[in-house]
Amino acid sequence: MNRIELPEKSPWDSGFSIFRRRIREQLQLCSQDCFVEDDVLLPYYRMGESETYVLSALGCSVGL
Repeated sequence: MNRIELPEKSPWDSGFSIFRRRIREQLQLCSQDCFVEDDVLLPYYRMGESETYVLSALGCSVGL
């Protein structure tokens, strides 16, 4: 069985930084060359919205 290597989590990573990184990675996979500002993502994070919801709101169908 193949084992998936996950990047090591830095002790300096916050929940928001992980959320932001995952959203940006998915947007890149969706071929959207847009940079999403923290000011846009932070309200979604604070409201507890799922990454799928955020990606949908940003126009990316990855993960749906």
